[in-house]
Amino acid sequence: MDEYMERAYRNFFIEYPDVVSVNDLSHMLKICKVNAYSLVRNGDIQSVKIGNLYRIPKRAILKYLEKGGA
Repeated sequence: MDEYMERAYRNFFIEYPDVVSVNDLSHMLKICKVNAYSLVRNGDIQSVKIGNLYRIPKRAILKYLEKGGA
């Protein structure tokens, strides 16, 4: 990971854990849950599905934002 992403990882969303839920994602990006689910289902934000739950690495959210998402 480059220096910019390392700084972003340390400074943004510090109140959230390293792996978040869709509910957390919706709060982080200030979007509704429907849109948050759409982002992870479509693969726009990398996630892992465990049972019925999606788990999203915080780094994946930062990558999405860096690419000009949300």
